[in-house]
Amino acid sequence: MKPLHQIICLICFGVLLTACGQDGQVTPTAVTLPTPTMPPTMPPTNTPAPEPTATHTAVAEPTATATLTAVPTAEATATAQEVELIIHQPQTLAELPVGQEVTISGVVMPPQSGTVEIQVTVAGGQVMTATTATIGETGNWAAMVMIPPNITGPAEVTAQFAAKTVTNQITLVPENAADAITITMNRPKSGATAVAGRMLLFDGRVNNPLGETVTIAVLDNDCTTTAASQSFTVTGGSWIGYTIISATAAPGPACAVAYTGTRGQDVWREARIPLIIAPADDQETVILQLGNNSDLLFKAGETIYLFGIAINAPDNEVSLRLESDDPSRPSSLITSASAFANQYGFWEIDLEIPEDAGGMALFYVTISSNDQNYREIRLPVTIQE
Repeated sequence: MKPLHQIICLICFGVLLTACGQDGQVTPTAVTLPTPTMPPTMPPTNTPAPEPTATHTAVAEPTATATLTAVPTAEATATAQEVELIIHQPQTLAELPVGQEVTISGVVMPPQSGTVEIQVTVAGGQVMTATTATIGETGNWAAMVMIPPNITGPAEVTAQFAAKTVTNQITLVPENAADAITITMNRPKSGATAVAGRMLLFDGRVNNPLGETVTIAVLDNDCTTTAASQSFTVTGGSWIGYTIISATAAPGPACAVAYTGTRGQDVWREARIPLIIAPADDQETVILQLGNNSDLLFKAGETIYLFGIAINAPDNEVSLRLESDDPSRPSSLITSASAFANQYGFWEIDLEIPEDAGGMALFYVTISSNDQNYREIRLPVTIQE
């Protein structure tokens, strides 16, 4: 073989010969070199994908945690509100006779296991009877209780289960037997206001009074101590009495009671109502009462004894007026007079009826001409000629 440098020389010589064969001129040949191309730009293989950075911000996680915390609280509140305690019997304002068994019943919803505590109380919170009732599978409960015969008047039936308590207002009424020992009280009315140091008017009925005696009293300090007491003889039927409340009686909740026998012993019977006592210096409580029964008997040419109570009346004056109300007679004033209350509020008068009076009339008892303190009692009456 020929050496490499000789081969190269021969090639170069051949090229020159070819070029010289063109009229002895050498025409340069332009050689176009290809433009170098670069591969397309690709993301580096070690660059992390963009989506994890934005998506992985777990904002929802704290919200989810807060939701899980609130769920048990909401469930507990709902569960507590679902329990309902109801007294079915006796219904509100029902009358229960004393001295016999009565049924007290109700329901707990939804049904619960356990017992319901039951009480019957009178004014002042004195418990007349108490028992328990077991809650059945359906939530119903019931118990038979004996109501003692001793105290009558406004009362309450209370049922309690766990922290739930419900109360129905009722009235305990006396036995109905003709030979029963009973006492009732028409005045004062339940919830009335009395004033310490002033008089309080009572009236009612009694049957077979023990020792033919009725005692009226005011109990202050939530009906625990005696602030007034008065006894009188009654053989039976209607009775009227009044007593003066101690000037140092405790203001606030109290009781008015009328009883026969010895309270708390043997077969005593008592009528009791709740009362409010105002302090002795009270100037706002205005009271006007007529002590006589409503079936007043007016006779022409005679006098009629009238009495009552007036507390905080201007100048302690009570005005009495009798006017004709007979269509056959002209409407006019028949007679009028004034009575004056003493320091305890008691007033009385003998009212004279003219000889020419007769027929139907209207009888007025009033205090004050001031609208704020004005009080009026108006009764239709008949004047006998």
